[in-house]
Amino acid sequence: MDKKKQAVVSDEANIRKLGEKLVKRHRNLWVYMIFGFVAALINTVAFMVLHQWWHSAVVISNTIAFIISNLASFFFNQKAVFINNVDHEHTTWHKLIIFFTYRIISLIPDTLIMLVGLSWLHLNALLVKIIDQVLVGIFNYLTTRSVFQKQEHTMIERAKMRLHEHQKNIKK
Repeated sequence: MDKKKQAVVSDEANIRKLGEKLVKRHRNLWVYMIFGFVAALINTVAFMVLHQWWHSAVVISNTIAFIISNLASFFFNQKAVFINNVDHEHTTWHKLIIFFTYRIISLIPDTLIMLVGLSWLHLNALLVKIIDQVLVGIFNYLTTRSVFQKQEHTMIERAKMRLHEHQKNIKK
């Protein structure tokens, strides 16, 4: 094989390895995005049914949709998303309480976005709900990780552990 073909094959293999590393390293994020999309879809459908079809108030529709989608989201996160580096020290009830505490915090901007978008700006309900779910979803990912995964050590503690491991390797 000539040098050009070897270089192309080598580059493709390196790109494939890099891609595999990225997928593996950020597995929880990718899986969270999939199940987060499903939870956002549940939230959006529940909201649209309650608000558009049953004509319930924005706050009531949004709160009920919030409860339904977050119960589903808790189940998804517990069973499918955060399966590596799992926190086994706390019970499911403890995690559920912390999960909903964080999520209640996200309900505030969630409701405000919906009220502003629908009542003040008079935008399309589906469009506002989609924008709302994207913004709230980012916040939810950051807080949800802390519920299901073991808390990582501080940066200083990690550096100390790496230094200790490096020193052990040098002595070998």
